[in-house]
Amino acid sequence: VSTQSTGKNEMQASIIIFLSILVLAVVAQTPSKPVWPRYFSASVAQHHYNNREPPRFFRWFYDSAKNKDRFDGITEVFGERTWAQVIFDHTIQREYVVLYQPSTVSCYYRNINTTLPKPNLANVEYIGTALIDDLPVYHWIETDRARGITFQYFETIRYREPKRIDVSNDREGRSETWLFYEFDACAQDPELYDVPFFIRATCTSF
Repeated sequence: VSTQSTGKNEMQASIIIFLSILVLAVVAQTPSKPVWPRYFSASVAQHHYNNREPPRFFRWFYDSAKNKDRFDGITEVFGERTWAQVIFDHTIQREYVVLYQPSTVSCYYRNINTTLPKPNLANVEYIGTALIDDLPVYHWIETDRARGITFQYFETIRYREPKRIDVSNDREGRSETWLFYEFDACAQDPELYDVPFFIRATCTSF
């Protein structure tokens, strides 16, 4: 075997090894798919675009075992701004709204008619990294071309917690953003998800 042939084979082997290492490095840099948390408490800013709905800021509690959500924040009712607690009981598909004003509490209920982001993240594709509020985040995306919907999900690299959700609907010409702050990824007091009995007794349908 000639020296030239041996050198050629060694070079080819080196190239193959280098490419293998490069592929492994790329695979190693791609994080595992994100998973929506089973329970949490977070401060959330919700922004709607292309419509007249104002931004919202609220505290969001979620517990998958109880299958309930709770929103705490300021809302406008009958032209007045008031403190509201909204509890979503997904098991019975019922939404409770408790309004607090000085010396007055009122309660209403109805069937749930809104969609809360509980994304199935199994099909998102990894795009890369970004910065949100100077925090490094992973950036994921899923596109439903048939429905004209684009979903983007950002999670913190350190704790793998939600940081931002963007949803746009090209067909309907609307989009919204959910920004997460003060994320607490642990179970909360279970009583947070129940309307006190003495208030629930006054609840009326709306």
